[in-house]
Amino acid sequence: MREPEEVEAELVEISGIAEDENKMERIIAWCATHPDEIPLAIKFLMGTR
Repeated sequence: MREPEEVEAELVEISGIAEDENKMERIIAWCATHPDEIPLAIKFLMGTR
């Protein structure tokens, strides 16, 4: 697993995408590429990190 800061930076980048369709595609691609980091991403997005 990568450093939490790297995961956070990628998620912040994805959240900055304006178009919802593009954002959803990036989220799906990110989850498919990093399935072991999904729990960490959920904690980060829920603010319970």
